[in-house]
Amino acid sequence: MITLNHVQKQFGSRILFRDCSLQIGVRDRVGLIGPNGSGKTTLFRMILGEESIDEGEILLAKGVRIGYLPQEVISFKGNSVLDEVLKSLTHITSLQDKMKILEEELSDSEDPKKQEKLATEYGKLQERYTLLGGYGLEAEAKRILQGLGFKEMDFDRLTDELSGGWLMRIALAKILLQSPDLLLLDEPTNHLDLASLIWLEEFLINYPGAMVIVSHDRVFLNHLIDRIAEIEAQKMDLFYGDYDHYIEEKEARIQILEATYKTQQRKIGQTERFIERFRAKNTKSSQVQSRIKMLEKIERIELPEKKKEIRFQFPAPERSGHKVVEVKTLHKRYGESVVYRGIDLTLYRGDKVALVGPNGAGKSTLLKILAGVLDFEEGEVVLGKDVTRAYFAQHQFDILRPENTVFEELLSIATDESQTELRTILGTFLFSGDEIEKKVSVLSGGEKSRLILAKMLLKPANFLLFDEPTSHLDIPSRNVLEMALKQFQGTICLITHDRHLINEIANKIIEIDIGIPHLYPGNYDYYLYKKRQIQTEQPVGAIDELPLKKQKTKYMAKEEKRKKAQEMDQFKRQLSVLEKKFQEVEKSLHEATQKLDQLNQRLSDPHLYLNQQETYETVQTHKQIKEQVKELTQLWEFLALELEELKMTSLMSTAKE
Repeated sequence: MITLNHVQKQFGSRILFRDCSLQIGVRDRVGLIGPNGSGKTTLFRMILGEESIDEGEILLAKGVRIGYLPQEVISFKGNSVLDEVLKSLTHITSLQDKMKILEEELSDSEDPKKQEKLATEYGKLQERYTLLGGYGLEAEAKRILQGLGFKEMDFDRLTDELSGGWLMRIALAKILLQSPDLLLLDEPTNHLDLASLIWLEEFLINYPGAMVIVSHDRVFLNHLIDRIAEIEAQKMDLFYGDYDHYIEEKEARIQILEATYKTQQRKIGQTERFIERFRAKNTKSSQVQSRIKMLEKIERIELPEKKKEIRFQFPAPERSGHKVVEVKTLHKRYGESVVYRGIDLTLYRGDKVALVGPNGAGKSTLLKILAGVLDFEEGEVVLGKDVTRAYFAQHQFDILRPENTVFEELLSIATDESQTELRTILGTFLFSGDEIEKKVSVLSGGEKSRLILAKMLLKPANFLLFDEPTSHLDIPSRNVLEMALKQFQGTICLITHDRHLINEIANKIIEIDIGIPHLYPGNYDYYLYKKRQIQTEQPVGAIDELPLKKQKTKYMAKEEKRKKAQEMDQFKRQLSVLEKKFQEVEKSLHEATQKLDQLNQRLSDPHLYLNQQETYETVQTHKQIKEQVKELTQLWEFLALELEELKMTSLMSTAKE
């Protein structure tokens, strides 16, 4: 469908990529990745014909329709939300306009012959309109808008009233409704909440066309793509499989490249020493010349430059009391809209909580209340002993003073830190040299996120609250943030649409559903598992049966006692099986981890790389064992949670009796 042949692009003396080739078929799902500034957006613009090509060619099959979602906020004015989305279907709206004109002419005309002619023409247009799905498009547009977080009451709102994030959702809805042959999506999840992201993911899984996606959401990529195209060091490399497979394959390629580089360098060194030693000897002149020519012909292997990555960890905070924050009978509303009606909630030291729920459920409202930046009507929020809070919110982008430089912005909240210490902190967030003199007003979204994180480091707190902290951060930066949050010794409450981050960080999930918080101990996968379990096991008519329990006969009470004893026996057997399984998995994990350590030592031995076959086999075995350790770790964590919950259920059941 689209072919890139040996494409090259540069701006001035800076080459973005050279000799870049890629084929996109009718059902291909490609993830386009690379460092910021590597040329991903430029490549999209070249495919669209909006950017020139310096060398090579881009071939498009005849009639291919392309839908492009850029990163920048798109402005729409003068239409309602629904009309703006429907307006994107120019061929349909053109037919609608013609049909309206004919309808007016039919109603005005009194000439039977003219009426017959107009009716015939109208019939043809109506048939064409029906074939193109015109009568179902409004319903489809509404379905897409609702999937992306709009409510029915929003359909008639003017686009002029909406923020940039909602305008980007409209732009995405327009593209999805058009259903082009190829989707070019540049960070489509940046402005979505978790519910909308999951809906979009399911929509794209069933999408009939091809797509190329730039995204920093590794779970999103894993679910959608079957190939990775990586732009790095002025070239494009292809990796088949999902993002996780790309990580493993890239690591294996680097290990092999480094081993081959060491071998080549050793041979070059030996050859150069031979030349130096025997250069002056006439008897060895032919061998010397032969080796000189050999060196000239060698295609030197170059190792890629190590990429700069942010590196930081939150400083160890002062230890708080066991109870970090307690919400008591809290009421919150916006005008006539009630968000919370008398809720209770307690977070404890060491909790790492993710707030989830549909758009508009009240997640950000609760986070702001916990952070102390939003008032409420009734109830109270009680902080525990020695609790200090730090709050990261998307709206802080606007609070950053645009006239300040990066350094001045950090200096504005500094206390006793020296200029050297401040520069060191900024350096860990990739602000070095002249970059600390950049004005806040010209920073990208990712740079602003990094600056806010840098400011948080200056004020160590033991209760961190985050609202979408990964927006605009690339995957390496997200990984560093993930590690910092993992190692953090205090308490965390966050909202994020990054499911990988939730899985790695959270030990509790709080789902906000119609203003009611529901607690799930565990990570995101465990939360989904319990949700599915609840949905499949909920007894029909359980509520209706409650009054009957008050009318039990002695026989029914005896029967219930027998059933309870039977259930207790079943529970004990279940517990025994689970404990046995847990011990087996723990043993297997220990053995696999030991084997992985041995393979790591083997891979660090330079003698291994003298034998190419042995190198390849060792690398492959290392990949398999690493994957095995990953799977066993996940299973171990899952079984540990199940075991803990089963024991807790037993204790609660015993306490009730």
